[in-house]
Amino acid sequence: MKINILGTPYTIKECSPDEDTYLKDCDGYCDKTSKTICITTKKPEHNDDIFDVYRKKILRHEIIHAFMNESGLQENFEHPNRYGHDETTIDWFAIQFSKLLAAFKEADCLE
Repeated sequence: MKINILGTPYTIKECSPDEDTYLKDCDGYCDKTSKTICITTKKPEHNDDIFDVYRKKILRHEIIHAFMNESGLQENFEHPNRYGHDETTIDWFAIQFSKLLAAFKEADCLE
């Protein structure tokens, strides 16, 4: 599947950890160089009843990474040891929300 992220096509793939070794330590990632979002297929530890909800949560998370990448913020991530969000991040989401919503709908990952 391909989705549009701020004018850039991103490919969404689902792979098992055996097919993609990055997924041995996480359930999804966004590769800014290849413009690929990869999420895991169901692992044995995943609950059958809620896996689709969890899958969509992973996909939304990785789509946010793609939007941040395409907004020029790929090298500016910090993970401070404090709670809350800075105003720049909030403004970014407020400005880009309609585009995010369109991408989430295109990927069918809304709850």
